[in-house]
Order: sequence, then C-alpha cells, then structure tokens
Amino acid sequence: MKRTIAAILSFATALSLCACGGGSAATDSNAAADNSTAASGDTMVLRLANSHNAEHITSQACQRFADSVKEKTDGRITIECHFAGELGDERSTIEQCQFGGLDFTRVSSGASAEFAPLMNALQMPYEYNDVDHLFKVLDGDIGQEVFDTFKDNNLVGITYLHPGSRNFFNSKKEIHTPADLAGMKIRVSESDLMLKMMESLGGVGVGLPFNDTYSSIQTGVVDGAENNMTSYIEMSFYEVAPYWTYDGHSYMPDMILASKQTMDKLSADDQQIIFDCAKEAEEWHRTAWEESEAKNAKIAEEKGCTLTTLTDDELKQFQDAVAPMYDSFLNDEQKAIVERVKALA
Repeated sequence: MKRTIAAILSFATALSLCACGGGSAATDSNAAADNSTAASGDTMVLRLANSHNAEHITSQACQRFADSVKEKTDGRITIECHFAGELGDERSTIEQCQFGGLDFTRVSSGASAEFAPLMNALQMPYEYNDVDHLFKVLDGDIGQEVFDTFKDNNLVGITYLHPGSRNFFNSKKEIHTPADLAGMKIRVSESDLMLKMMESLGGVGVGLPFNDTYSSIQTGVVDGAENNMTSYIEMSFYEVAPYWTYDGHSYMPDMILASKQTMDKLSADDQQIIFDCAKEAEEWHRTAWEESEAKNAKIAEEKGCTLTTLTDDELKQFQDAVAPMYDSFLNDEQKAIVERVKALA
C-alpha cells in the first residue's frame, strides 16, 4: 500500500512539473522535432572529449573550434572541451556520442573504424605518398563518402584533422627492417587493422588506450609504440623510448565526430556554423601541425634520441610485408576505395 501511495505521489509531482512548463524531456522532444533549439535563442552547453592533453596542437585546434562557435553564435552555443581522457578513452567517447550522452569527440581513424568500416580503406599501412596525397583524399569526394557512413551509427563526421605520419619508437634498439621488430611488443590503437599490421611486420601488437602508453613502456608492459613526432615529444615518450624510426607506416586521420542527436537539435544555420568553425580550425591546424613536427624533430635530436631514417630498400621490406593485408583485410567495397586513393597520388 505504501509503495502504491508513493507511486501516485511521484506521478502527481511529474504532472505538476509538466503543467508548470518544467518538463525538459518534452522541451527537448519539441526542439528536435522542429529543428530549432539553438535558433530559438536558448543557450546550449555542449561537451567535446579529447584524449590529448590541453597543450597538444590538436587540442588547441579543438579549443579554437569551440571558441569560434561561441563567438559566431553570440554565446548561444558553448562547447566545453575536456582533455586528457577526462571523459573516457576514444572508443568510449564515440559510444557516448552514439547514444547522445556526449556531443563531440576528437578521435583517431583507428578508433572510429568500427563505427564506419569504410574508414579502414583510408588508413592502410604505407597507403599515401605524402601528406599532400592524404589531403587530396580527405578533402574530396572520398573523404565525404566515408564520413557519410557514420550516420548509420548515429554519428556525424564534422571535420578531419592533420594526423602526422606515424612512426615506430621503442626502448630497446634501432629498427631498420621488419626483422628488427620480431617479438617486440608495440602499443597500437585498439583496432583490428593496427593489430594485423604488427602481426604482418613480425611484431606483437598490444591494443592499449593512448593515455596508458607512457606507463606501459616505462614498466615494460610493451617495448615501444607508434605515433607522430608531435605526440612523441609532447607526451614525453622520448624519456622511456629514445629509439625513433622514420618509416611513415600510416597517416591515420584524426577527426571530430558529433552525436547525431545533438546535431538534430540545432537549426540548419547553427549546424552550418558548426561545420564552418570546424573547417577553420582544421585549416589552422594543418599549418600549425607542420610547424610543430619540424620543431619537435629538433627537440628529439637535442634530447639525444636516436633518429633512424630508412633507406629505400629498407622501406620496401616494410611495404612488402604488409602488402597481403590489402587483399586479406579489406572487402570489395574497401578495395575499390583504395584504388581511388591510389589514383589520386
């Protein structure tokens, strides 16, 4: 009887709140239906997750994006940036966006490929000749087609960000050929593609969250990792892994993804502001990234790191080792994308 009375009182309270206009669920539903939440003059506070620390060049691009949105909406839309994995690792933040618990996340293509399988076709090892080739792909029809597939998982691709070329670094020795990687445990992003790449090269891929990389090398859980030069210096990986090899095995584009639920709550005009501000941040980031890579390479030299540049013959051994992956790892649709990527070289 007491439970029944409590239930009746609870229901009556809910009705009272709705009658007074305090029903937020109803408000959100109506806003989504007429697609005019932000246009109505209401303020919105949205959240963006990022696994990098606040000083990272990519984090700075995210903050520029947020600042620009706030400025161009006269403060109606505020995007709070959360750094250093505060809201979870990349996979979990994608899932939070997928179900509307988070508004934006900055992630790598490795983490996002599970939610848009065509992404695998854009991150195959040794696929691009250089960064100009990469951006021909991302800025064109191919990049947009891959972004469009995120919608099947309630996600929206907002913009690509410069990823830098990814290279191996470790605590043990110089690496010149795949034979040097034999048996070495290398931290990679938690993706099937990266694990398969390490297997093809003779190493042991260990999928770990990005923020666990330093401690995992320091404690011997892994022997090394792979990433770009900016992350290598800014995350102080050189302290525990002073051997760096320029093999450029992949350009795995970073990106900002949004929750489709969040974007659906915005007016068409405010959605366009989101895309425009993200594009401006991306363009700033490309120039800043190139400058950052050059600066950090000099820092690596000053820190006494061993920087190994491969000969053409050595690089070809890496390329040959992963070549079978293009047939075994990709389906026909993904292979067709790769052929289009090669045609833009």
